[in-house]
Amino acid sequence: MYPQSLRELTLEMSNLYSVQNKDKPLNLNMEELLVFYGVLLTSGYCTVPRRHLLWSLDDDVHNNCISNAMRRNRFDEIMASIHVVDNTKCNDDPFFKVRPIFQELNSSYKILPFSKWLSVDESMIPYYGRHGYKQFIKGKPIRYGYKVWSLASSGGYLYHMEPYAGVHTLLPETGLGQGPSVVLGLAEQAGVPGGCNFTHDNLFTTLSLIDEMTKRGYGCTGTLRQNRLFAVPFKPMGEFQKLQRGSTEVLSEGEKLLVRWRDNSVVTVASNVEDVYSEVPVKRWNKERKAYDYLQQPQIIHSYNQQMGGVDLHDLQVSRYHSTIRSKKWWWPIYAWSTVGFSTEMS
Repeated sequence: MYPQSLRELTLEMSNLYSVQNKDKPLNLNMEELLVFYGVLLTSGYCTVPRRHLLWSLDDDVHNNCISNAMRRNRFDEIMASIHVVDNTKCNDDPFFKVRPIFQELNSSYKILPFSKWLSVDESMIPYYGRHGYKQFIKGKPIRYGYKVWSLASSGGYLYHMEPYAGVHTLLPETGLGQGPSVVLGLAEQAGVPGGCNFTHDNLFTTLSLIDEMTKRGYGCTGTLRQNRLFAVPFKPMGEFQKLQRGSTEVLSEGEKLLVRWRDNSVVTVASNVEDVYSEVPVKRWNKERKAYDYLQQPQIIHSYNQQMGGVDLHDLQVSRYHSTIRSKKWWWPIYAWSTVGFSTEMS
């Protein structure tokens, strides 16, 4: 359920929109708004092909809870007028229609203290219509939709989110590239205290990012792309790939530790959290021998695997209860997604 401040804003703006654009005022009250949210949440786990079936009298789809709480026509009236902004005050922000949602939720998420380990990644809000900032990301569970830069704990609690809008994204530019700017921007806007450790994948990690995070008092661990190693004197990739499974290369410079490890594929991790190289025992399945191989894995990679994935965990929780009620409005998926997202955060 939305925080009180956002519920009051939604109530005010929805009634205002109905007066500005409809012949009949909506006269929405807080009790009806709460029921409206309840229908959205219920549709996430009591799914039907069309939302009107939730009020059907057929035994196989009838929902007593919903039909007794609100008439179908009243729900449609509210859904047609639901708003969180005054359209007469439109600006150049591509996400103007939903900007208060991000602002209010980001503020509400800070109710809990920051975890020691934080994860930075991209979330996807599913959307298949037309919009200038709809994204396609190959390999993601949700490939089409709005991309949201997210900061979460390793356990999946979301602290901050910012929708991607190209050059209009509301994150400060650092001159270090998009990935580092996202990490540093989220840390700055969320007010993350010094001493926290960030994990992120190779979309974000650069050696210059680790240096900057060190200056700001943050820990930083992430996988590195081969084309971002620059003058790091590792063996050529082709030569290293021929080595046996479990082979490693280790380099350190100042407070940075760089480790390359040969598993099924080659993975390179850089960190300023651990400045002393160590290993932990792991086992990997060998398809040829049909038995486990017992290897030594670098501690830095073991820690990364344990702490990375908080954003994906949050997305998984939201996807389980994602509202199935649809609308033609481009911003509706964000509205419905945030309603369920905040509810899973607070549960």
